[in-house]
Amino acid sequence: MDTSWADSTVNAKVVAGLGGHPRLLAILIWPGERVPFTAMTAALALVCILRRRYEGAALVVISVPLAVAVTELVLKRLCGTSWGNPFPSGHVTSVVALATALTVLIARVPRRRRLVLAFAAFLLAGAVAVGVIGANMHHFSDTIGGAAVGIGTVLATAFILDLLFSTWRRQFQDEGQAHGP
Repeated sequence: MDTSWADSTVNAKVVAGLGGHPRLLAILIWPGERVPFTAMTAALALVCILRRRYEGAALVVISVPLAVAVTELVLKRLCGTSWGNPFPSGHVTSVVALATALTVLIARVPRRRRLVLAFAAFLLAGAVAVGVIGANMHHFSDTIGGAAVGIGTVLATAFILDLLFSTWRRQFQDEGQAHGP
């Protein structure tokens, strides 16, 4: 498969800069690996549950694994190449989905803290993207595709859950008013 100008240019620069640093690359890639990613996802869901933000917990436990499943079980099979099944990057999909879920969850946090947390989450996701490019695991376009799947899946899930929870709240309010005190 021919790579695009952007893939060739970005990949060459990242590999030239980081290719000789395997330990650094391993550190950059690590958050996108299955075990640390799963632990971070579970921790975020647990924080939501402990804070009684059950809708937030639902967002995390549904949207983040769904984004990974869309990438691994659907898109990689549809877009497989002779180089393997690199498109989109599962590492990037997972960490961007998690960063997006966190950003949605903190929408009501005071602005400065919200910006710092969202920036840190997406900085981590960007580091994973750079790591998988530097380790020759993915092309630049694979990371962009992974990011798009992660963001799109979480936002679509948030929208659907918001509609469902709004409908359920209205139904419970209507039932409560019908039964009276």
